Amino acid sequence: MKSMQLSSAQLDEFKAEGALPIQGLIPADILAGWQSQMRAACTDGVDLGDPDTWPVGRYAPEGGWPELGPNLYDVDNLQSIVEQLGGDAFAPSHPAGQPWTRQVPMTRVILPSAPGSEWVAPVDGHLDGYATGWGGGFMAFFAVLLWDVSSAKGGGTAYWPRSHLANQRYFLEHPEQFDGSYLFTEPVRSGGHRALLDRDPSVGEVVCMTGRAGDAMLFHGLTTHVGSTNAAGSQQPRVAQFARYSHREMRQQAPMVMFPDKDGTPWSPPAHTADDPAPATGFLPLDHQGRKLKRYDVPQNLWQYWSPLLGGSDATT
Repeated sequence: MKSMQLSSAQLDEFKAEGALPIQGLIPADILAGWQSQMRAACTDGVDLGDPDTWPVGRYAPEGGWPELGPNLYDVDNLQSIVEQLGGDAFAPSHPAGQPWTRQVPMTRVILPSAPGSEWVAPVDGHLDGYATGWGGGFMAFFAVLLWDVSSAKGGGTAYWPRSHLANQRYFLEHPEQFDGSYLFTEPVRSGGHRALLDRDPSVGEVVCMTGRAGDAMLFHGLTTHVGSTNAAGSQQPRVAQFARYSHREMRQQAPMVMFPDKDGTPWSPPAHTADDPAPATGFLPLDHQGRKLKRYDVPQNLWQYWSPLLGGSDATT
């Protein structure tokens, strides 16, 4: 069977919205195996097939969820789409500054809230890949459903359509904050990520992911998103895996950011002062040579480092 490819219309939708639903990403035999492994991994009497055994809200067995086989990153359909999006430039994300290693996808299970709980739409979200001082390089991620989520109130990943464009515009205006320091800067420090979206009327109202088991949602790395509660009143778990992708070269530049001196000395921030008793840590000075690295670039063309299919020009460097 030929691996899945996104159509031109799907690529256009992804570029415009910052998110794209993908039906049937995971083949039925792999999905059935994952479901069986998830059931077997449950502890403390929890049975994903029996709602009477479910605790309220987020659940993970003692010790966390194991790696499911086959690894999500090894699924042919996913690899084929990632090749479309970024060519050889994209690779599974990993702890910044560490060697490239085999990745274990994050697994999240959100069981229904307590009976009678009122569902409230998320009002704020976040961006991945901006831990203090690490900056850019995070390109895209996939949320993959292992069980059906038929209701928008069923715990699906929430996102704001076209927020990737609003966030890009903000970073073009404030490129010095692309290292993650925007998190400690107004208006985000007091107003959250939503403060960057409220000033842009093109951003859509929050959407909560729904779909069938095996479906996925592809997100641009600058799309504001957040987890939501499972309060649909259904007898259905929300079970998802997440695959994250970084730009390989940008991610490999991480040691140059955190260890910018030739002798390997880590960058350390200025000492605390009475005027600023708790400054943000890990950010290079604005005049530091490390600021010229590609990972800190905020291109006018949002897709510059993606595949030429999306208008990119540097996906293979």
